[in-house]
Amino acid sequence: MLNLTLIRQCFRQYGLVWLGAFALVLAAALIAWKLAKMDYIPAADLLLTGAFPVLGLILVGFVIYALALKQSPLTKAVLIVFAMVLALPLLWAPVLGVIAGAWVAHVSIEYSSVYAAFRITVGKLLYVVTEQVFGSPLVDAAWKAMQGFAALVGFISAVVHSWRVVQRLSDSPVAH
Repeated sequence: MLNLTLIRQCFRQYGLVWLGAFALVLAAALIAWKLAKMDYIPAADLLLTGAFPVLGLILVGFVIYALALKQSPLTKAVLIVFAMVLALPLLWAPVLGVIAGAWVAHVSIEYSSVYAAFRITVGKLLYVVTEQVFGSPLVDAAWKAMQGFAALVGFISAVVHSWRVVQRLSDSPVAH
């Protein structure tokens, strides 16, 4: 049997991790740039270099957690597919954070070597996938679709999570 409650809970947790990765990297980049007087691009490179392995470990930890659960094989399979499908949008969260910070700092993020490497790696991956699925390399379209999908998934999951927190706070006795 499929445990939809657990799947919804994991999706909420994903939204929290996505929002945290985005906000933390954005805030850290702007603090490093504005308060620590670092050049923005080296700060962004440093933050992305740290964020990717941390998020990778979170994903690996989640897969191990899903495999160790005392749930049906179907629930475990859905959770693992969920982790694989949402891995790229999760990795996009800190990238989106440094892009937003670059916009605030009025610098071009294309000078970031880590951003460029991420974009090249994802482009190669999308090239292979689109070539297999569509028969022709529609890399730019796939890249734009991935960006839109990643931002939309992260935004929706963050809004849903935030809305639930607001509802719980408004229902608490302190709010009355």
